[in-house]
Amino acid sequence: MKSLVCNNEAARLEALRQYQILDTPPEETFDDLAFLAAQICNTPIALINLIDANRQWFKAKVGLDVQEMPRDTGFGSICMESGEVLIIPDTLVDERFATNSLFSYAELCVIFYAGVPLLAPGGEAIGTLCIVDRVPRQISSKQVEALQNLSRVIVRQLEFRRNLVELASIKQKYKEAQEALHQSESTLGSFFNSSPMMMGIAELLDNDIRHISDNPATAKFFGLTPEAMQNRLAPEMGATDKRVSEWIHHYRQAERTQSPVKFEYSDDTPQGQRWVSATVSAIAVSCGSRPQFAYVAEDITERKQIEQKIREQAALLDIVSDAIVVQDLSNKILLWNKNAEKLYGWKSEEAIGKQSDELLSTEFLSQNLEVCQTVLKDRYWQGEFQKTSKSGKKLIIESRWTLINDQHSQTKSILTVDTDITQKKQQEKKILHAQRMESIGTLASGIAHDLNNVLSPILMSVHLLKAKTDDQQINQMLSIIESNAKRGADLVKQVLLFARGIEGDVQGQVATRQHTLLQVKHLILEMEQIISQTFPKSIAVCIEIQEELLPICADSTQLHQILINLCLNARDAMPTGGTLTISAENIWIDETYASMHIEATVGAYIVLTIADTGLGINSEILDRIFEPFFTTKELGKGTGLGLSTVMGIIKKHGGLIKVSSCVGKVTKFKVYLPAVNQVPIQLLEDIEIPTGSGECILIVDDEAAIQEITKTSLENYNYTAITASDGMEALAIYAQHKDKISAAIIDMIMSNMDGATTIRTLQNINPLLPIIVVSGLATSEQVPIDKTSEHTAFLPKPYTTQELLKTLHAVISQ
Repeated sequence: MKSLVCNNEAARLEALRQYQILDTPPEETFDDLAFLAAQICNTPIALINLIDANRQWFKAKVGLDVQEMPRDTGFGSICMESGEVLIIPDTLVDERFATNSLFSYAELCVIFYAGVPLLAPGGEAIGTLCIVDRVPRQISSKQVEALQNLSRVIVRQLEFRRNLVELASIKQKYKEAQEALHQSESTLGSFFNSSPMMMGIAELLDNDIRHISDNPATAKFFGLTPEAMQNRLAPEMGATDKRVSEWIHHYRQAERTQSPVKFEYSDDTPQGQRWVSATVSAIAVSCGSRPQFAYVAEDITERKQIEQKIREQAALLDIVSDAIVVQDLSNKILLWNKNAEKLYGWKSEEAIGKQSDELLSTEFLSQNLEVCQTVLKDRYWQGEFQKTSKSGKKLIIESRWTLINDQHSQTKSILTVDTDITQKKQQEKKILHAQRMESIGTLASGIAHDLNNVLSPILMSVHLLKAKTDDQQINQMLSIIESNAKRGADLVKQVLLFARGIEGDVQGQVATRQHTLLQVKHLILEMEQIISQTFPKSIAVCIEIQEELLPICADSTQLHQILINLCLNARDAMPTGGTLTISAENIWIDETYASMHIEATVGAYIVLTIADTGLGINSEILDRIFEPFFTTKELGKGTGLGLSTVMGIIKKHGGLIKVSSCVGKVTKFKVYLPAVNQVPIQLLEDIEIPTGSGECILIVDDEAAIQEITKTSLENYNYTAITASDGMEALAIYAQHKDKISAAIIDMIMSNMDGATTIRTLQNINPLLPIIVVSGLATSEQVPIDKTSEHTAFLPKPYTTQELLKTLHAVISQ
């Protein structure tokens, strides 16, 4: 086995030696092939590596300054000795190569390697074509196939180079020494007959070509034998008159210049289009003889197919979704793909040749310069840019910059890949804002519960005290207390409204607020009357309502609050007067609009627009105006809850709000509310306060003040009452007096046993027991009760005696 290995190594070294390629200067053809390999696989390093007994010598290299290295260093020898494609996606995790000496080599830190052996016609592996990267990566099957094709092109180029050298040597020997003619002819004949390239001798006959001698490769190309081709005219072998004329032209040119003439041409054959690369040289003949020429030709159909694939791959640059730009080190633009045209607005012919600084706003030039310096230092940069398009549109760009070297490993240019993330950033901003609003709403719910427990007994006590005194001064003081308590309750509700809104509909109640079908037109006309009576005369009001405006399902009181808040803000924005416009129209929100606004859904909406010609809103604070407690008004003139309340109500109704403003000119608020295709109905009028008939009511609340005042209020209106401080006590009382108790009033938030558990247990005992659920939370949606049940109702704290009695009468009468 050892002898066989030595023999194979000797044959391999001999095959390499015959090319006479080692230690020769760089050649453009090989440099181009190495550069092409790097481009196809998008790697910073590519090598044409020839391996002799002791070293690896690089005929062509991209991204590497080393000319050679020891044979046992790296992966080239491994690939060559295996005779197969070697791909190592990540050498650090591959146990076979993790300790390879290439990692300690001064110039390299190889993480990714892919190599294809260079196989001579005899099958000897003389080196490799390889690509290298300093980061882990993958390589596609098409890229592997491209590398294999390039390896064959490299070997053919070596063959072509060797053949040309040998052919020139034979010709020179023929000229220098007549006595060596026989030996030269023998050598030439051997080369001539064994060469994989087509070659031969031809002479000109007036306007025709006669083949004197052709090698087997030529005969095979034409489907003949060398003997059958001898002394035959070109047309007899299928050449057209046009092709014969072209060859004669090239022959005459070689004769005239006494230099080789190289050209390419293609022919259509039954097997498809075939390409040939040919070189012709004039042969010195005796005076009076017909001119003769030597030709060397190569079937380059496969190479042309590879080149076509490369062109197709290059065309991909114009169909990718990213903007791809290449600029030299002086910032002059060299490449500008189609998506760069689409993103930035400048056509390719406008951008190429220009300085990149000319296409950017001056405010971004310093950042651009810093990035260039970073790329020159670190060879790569990735980050976000703010850029401006040709039309002035502001863009947020995710940009990747990579340094590109030429075939001599010299820094050549910078490749930039830009992705437009403007819309993505806008959506992220909206989501973060929505999350912040939701968090504040949760906090507000807890505060409201405690405040409502404080206000409930105050409101109910005032009603009882008024009924027990005729003193006018005392009644006046009680009215002041009641008025301020109600203002406090309204403030608590307003805090809650910015996040959730107030639902208002209580199951089984006639007199409480509820969402009904209504026409916005009537609310706008009512608002017009209020404005005309209360706003300064310097403010003109313009009402624009579309005919056949669709109705909406909403709480009229809350919708009135939206209009009041927005109109008051408009009034304050016009201290010297102006025009207030209120309009309403039908619109349809489609999928495109809905995809760009996460709050919207596809469907019919009405749009309420409140516009003023006042001071406007600065863009720096425009995104903050809906935040709770944010206000630009003077101390004492605004709570900062108006717009946050508007936002909460609109969200509760399934709508959205948009604002736009031009400082000193106009501000517009657009409220989008879902429309319905039904006829609006009128709200039922309030009914009179009912009284009881001696029914016994179970009051369950952990606030002693609320227990006492509720008990007193019920007793004043012909009810009896029993109180309990928590759910456990309530269940014990009901078990003892269930035949006597007609209904229960239960608070949701209690210690020991909460309201939800208490209600479920009582309903298990008596499913028909009328229950009023009370809570300091803002809406019944937060209360886990069966809203379809006729025996259950929800009453939000704080509530008045009238509201309690109406709700109690409603559930008991069912």
